[in-house]
Amino acid sequence: MAPQPDLHLVGCASNEAELWPMLERTEPIVAILDLHHPGRDGLALCLELKRRPNPPRVVLYSANTRPALVVAAAVAGADAIVGKSSPAAALVEAIRTVAANRRTIPPITPRMRADAAAKLDPRDHAILAMRVADTPPVEIAATLGVPAARIARRIATIVARLEPLGSAA
Repeated sequence: MAPQPDLHLVGCASNEAELWPMLERTEPIVAILDLHHPGRDGLALCLELKRRPNPPRVVLYSANTRPALVVAAAVAGADAIVGKSSPAAALVEAIRTVAANRRTIPPITPRMRADAAAKLDPRDHAILAMRVADTPPVEIAATLGVPAARIARRIATIVARLEPLGSAA
């Protein structure tokens, strides 16, 4: 693929120990996270990134973009998901799309939502529905009348139940 003059690589991390200092130093607009990152998986890293002030937009990069991963990525706050088997142009397009502050998660069907809800405690169904609709956690906390920290913990639990570490390729 030809160089992209409008895109600039500002850093690369091969593990979590390198990731956080690099993000602090470079403050990227977009972060590409591999689902199988050494240490915590890309979904857990996405959750943590999105809790920080001024987080980057997140493109989750995975070998498999099956429905359960799509729902988990949406709940985690990923802005896009791209399969590793996709052409390089698809990754570039996802980067441009999320850099323009537009989300590009594949559509989540009622069936996908129902399958996800079946894996969860019924008390988490409202949180699932709101996260799939891209409702920020602070708004979920206000709507449900619970502390934001509690919602953050529930979202992490939901993501882990939808897509446990090691279950994706």
